[in-house]
Amino acid sequence: MKRRATSQGPRTAAEHAQMPKYTIGVVSKLLSLPPQALRRYEEAGLLEPARQAGKNRLYSDQDIAALEEIAELSDLGVNVVGIRYILQMRKEVRILRQEIHEVRERQRRAEEG
Repeated sequence: MKRRATSQGPRTAAEHAQMPKYTIGVVSKLLSLPPQALRRYEEAGLLEPARQAGKNRLYSDQDIAALEEIAELSDLGVNVVGIRYILQMRKEVRILRQEIHEVRERQRRAEEG
């Protein structure tokens, strides 16, 4: 599912992090990665930046954080398939941690009330 740049402002910090705002040139300079590497990561399905009017890529803060992880793994010699697997496992760990937190919170409230 492609994300699209919107004219509405973010409502939460999470939405702000997902808001596309940086061009490929800016991200390339921020991360010291050539634009070709960013395109290659996209072609490999490791991330999907938003498109402005269907053309120019726009990256969010969340995309930049993912690119930092991708570049770090690539520098360690991990191939694209390995990077995809590691990113998926990290995502699943975050989800599980959130679920554990929610269960503990419900348990705490049940014990109090």
